[in-house]
Amino acid sequence: MEISTISGSEEIHLLGYFVDLDNRELQSLLALTREARRERAQKMLVRLANLGLPIEWERVLAHSGTSGSIGRPHVAATLLEAGYVSSYDEAFNLWIGRDCPAYVERYRLLPAKAIQLIRQSGGLPVLAHPYVYDRNGMLRKGMDLKYWLPRLRNEGLEGIEAYYPNYPRHASRKLLTLAIRYGLLVTGGSDFHGALQGCRLGKVAVPWAVWEGLERRHKRAQDPAAIDVQQTGEPA
Repeated sequence: MEISTISGSEEIHLLGYFVDLDNRELQSLLALTREARRERAQKMLVRLANLGLPIEWERVLAHSGTSGSIGRPHVAATLLEAGYVSSYDEAFNLWIGRDCPAYVERYRLLPAKAIQLIRQSGGLPVLAHPYVYDRNGMLRKGMDLKYWLPRLRNEGLEGIEAYYPNYPRHASRKLLTLAIRYGLLVTGGSDFHGALQGCRLGKVAVPWAVWEGLERRHKRAQDPAAIDVQQTGEPA
């Protein structure tokens, strides 16, 4: 699962691996954020209408499918469908991206709270896509990881995403180095949220060792003694 959080002006996305989806506190948070996302999208539609770009709420719902989670990608898809923009990216760059006229701030969930809930539900919290590159290899967004990683690690962060769409090799190498420095797992993925954003499921090649590291860390968290026996052949 992926949870969006905000600290100050920094938007931080966190991944949760091995989470118990039946965890009551986690489900309460997800229900709260789904409703907040719904209200946010509706406010965006009001702003777009005032700007002369009216779109139908029913079409936004249709683009969101059965997920129950409505976000800006669905608003962008509806703007594209209505002919107000020529591309998905244009919708964000001109209308619904941060600092754009129809942008509405999201529900402010702190990263520490999200990390805590992921861990309480048996999961491993991982920092998602700290850098964002475009298809031409240009850096569009980058976190100050020297500032954030020690703080998030102290809150219980377990890993960092080092393999991601459009990452040049030097970006992945830098993230791998930081993972070693801060004792973090390495993960990767395509950030697939449906076909709207053009990121195909499985687009990014991720070494199999990444999964093995995640699985080993999860098993150790569940039963440290069992891992010690498996690795040494003797009880710890």
